[in-house]
Amino acid sequence: MRSSFVLAALVGLAAASPAPAPHCLVTGDCGNELESRQISVVITNIINTINCKIFKICKPTTTTTTSRPAAATTTSTRPVVPAVTTTTSPIGVRTTTSTSVPATVVTTTAAATATSTGTTTSTGTAGTALASASSSPASRAPFQGLAIPQAGAPLPELFSGSKGNFGAIIIVDAIAYEYTDGWRSAVTTEQWDAIHKYQLAFGVRMVRINEYPGPLFGAAAGEGCCGAGVEQLISFTDVSDFPTANLKVNAGVSSQGLYHYPATITDTKTTKQVAKFAGGPGVVEGAAAVINNFDGREQFVWFTSWAPEWSATSNYLQHSHIHWMTRGLFLGKRKVHLSAQVDDLQLETDLYYPAGTVFKIRTGDLDAHIAWQRDINSRLAAGSEFWLELAHNGNGDIISATADNRPQDGVCNPNYAVDYPEQIDTPLEFQKPLGTGQDIWGTEFTKYGWSKTCAQRDEFASWFLDTSKLNAFAHLSHTFTHMGLNNATYKDTEREIQFNQAWMTQMGIDKATKFSPNGLVPPAITGMHNGDAIRAWMTNGITNVVGDNTRPPLRAKNEYWPLISNVADNGYDGLLIIPRYATTIYFNCDTAECTTREWIETSAGKGDFNSLLDNARAENTRHLLGLHADPYMFHQANMRQIDMPSITVGSQTGKMSLIMSWVETITQEMGRLTNWPITSLKHDDIGKSFSDRMALDQCEPKLSYSYSNGTTISSVTVSAKGNSCRVPVPVTIPAGTVTSSGAVQADQVGSEPPIQWVTLNGSPVTLNLGQTVGGA
Repeated sequence: MRSSFVLAALVGLAAASPAPAPHCLVTGDCGNELESRQISVVITNIINTINCKIFKICKPTTTTTTSRPAAATTTSTRPVVPAVTTTTSPIGVRTTTSTSVPATVVTTTAAATATSTGTTTSTGTAGTALASASSSPASRAPFQGLAIPQAGAPLPELFSGSKGNFGAIIIVDAIAYEYTDGWRSAVTTEQWDAIHKYQLAFGVRMVRINEYPGPLFGAAAGEGCCGAGVEQLISFTDVSDFPTANLKVNAGVSSQGLYHYPATITDTKTTKQVAKFAGGPGVVEGAAAVINNFDGREQFVWFTSWAPEWSATSNYLQHSHIHWMTRGLFLGKRKVHLSAQVDDLQLETDLYYPAGTVFKIRTGDLDAHIAWQRDINSRLAAGSEFWLELAHNGNGDIISATADNRPQDGVCNPNYAVDYPEQIDTPLEFQKPLGTGQDIWGTEFTKYGWSKTCAQRDEFASWFLDTSKLNAFAHLSHTFTHMGLNNATYKDTEREIQFNQAWMTQMGIDKATKFSPNGLVPPAITGMHNGDAIRAWMTNGITNVVGDNTRPPLRAKNEYWPLISNVADNGYDGLLIIPRYATTIYFNCDTAECTTREWIETSAGKGDFNSLLDNARAENTRHLLGLHADPYMFHQANMRQIDMPSITVGSQTGKMSLIMSWVETITQEMGRLTNWPITSLKHDDIGKSFSDRMALDQCEPKLSYSYSNGTTISSVTVSAKGNSCRVPVPVTIPAGTVTSSGAVQADQVGSEPPIQWVTLNGSPVTLNLGQTVGGA
């Protein structure tokens, strides 16, 4: 029997704002976790086929916003949705945050039966937050959303004969509205009945988000929480039902800003607690999430609202029901990449504080970071491999080699570095008319001409001649002089690229094991709307550069895709622009005092350096938990370590650079919450991962499950639009190995579930599971 896995979600029509990119719900369109655009679940015995698409049902207007609310509220203000009298348990309540993708709707009330065999496919994808109620784009699960207004709406066709159309169902906010006779769901009793019968007939699991505790969930409301500013941590108490999520128990996360309703379990025969709200001064412990089994009909229920757009908590918790819904078998993958790029290597930096001072790191600082990288990798989850990536400006080497205190012996010719008049500032998103501007480089600089003997005079640059030290880091170009490129000419830009390429070749940096010849960190992220500069980059082998996520024009519409330059917006076609995160470790700071001062004076920060790190923890773990692979921006001054005072960051005490402090904060939090390995990617590989993700989404892959006995999945079949895709399609399995009818490459990192990379060359590919996966 076959069934195509589609995530079904009953949601509300979005409000006035456009739908955001999907999050990481199951395996979907927008993220990395369930990287599956369309999933087909095939059941081979009792049920003929179930479309593995997720069906998500919400309300037309969302009740939470993309900006974080000031505080959580108490349960006393939350309207209780009365039970609906049906033969099966009905509604839930409302859930959270953004909009959903509307679906084709077809009314159906008949129960599903299945005896024959066959397959079903579907369209749509879920993203990192499954349209914000959960996350799947990050993972890539296909989903179909249905926005039900207060007047109600027909359901899409749940099944056709013995073929099921959805492999999982998500209910957001119970689709509850206030009517003249009180609060109730816009989903009718007959529709709930049809959904529940469909679940039973096809073994489909349901997730309900932002529900109010009641008999429909084997629970009752406990004591309310919380007043403004009161914290009640949420933690998992039992993860045995979703082991492939690889989450840790008893790791509390914040409920601040989230409506939540602590519950007491009233029916232990049907209901199991999997997460709790902590007790403490002024608050009483209660269930935060339960799994129900009502005579074979299973549902996972959250008694809290959802806000993956700003909440690290929602991004964390969602992985539980994603893996529970899919039973750990889905089209997609989970990879957690933490890539820290350090700009301005070889240059010195004018510091924010103390004003009027400059700083350039020393070789001792580099040595300290090599030792720290070894140490932190020994403490991260098995399979982790973290390292820094250094972006070089070769002119800094020549500045040092030709300094006044160097011998004037003719070794360096010319005996000075490239210099030019102060550049005129341009608006941030300035678009230079093609062919305009003036060269500012001196006319004598037509070809890189300094000898290696000259370049080696700088002790800092020559440190990289030791290949063991060189290969401890990744490397790429940051241009030769760090000239602003918004108004640069083609000729000057070409020299910036060619001179740095020649210098990196001379110093052996281009031979590093983790070197990116096709990548560039543009100086201050300039030149992004300068077609002459982009043409010079691409003519000289630069195909992908980083952007800046704080600048909307440099972000793709899909947050998991790169931005591709075009003539209208950028002046030139075809450059891949990778999104990159800024941090509160500022480019012009070398100490905690400096960056904390700048944070407070320029970014409304409050508190001390520990407060800054706590803010960084909340903000940046959200990105990693949402499976964003965007690299992070740092600068050479942030690597000052050898003369820093000893500090304590979590479990670690010692001398730390700003980068060390930041990375320790983020990775320790990830290790507290999960068993996920953390790896870094070099720049060119980051570009490839974003390009491949976009290509995969455009292939519209699907997954079908085949059941051997009506309840056990024995194989899955991968297909796509035209059954071809230029990139391999990832399929995650709970454990074990597969045999296949096509080209498949296995990939397992640490304790994560195995990923099978499937090549499609014109025909579907079937994976026979070495370990079958239990059904309903």
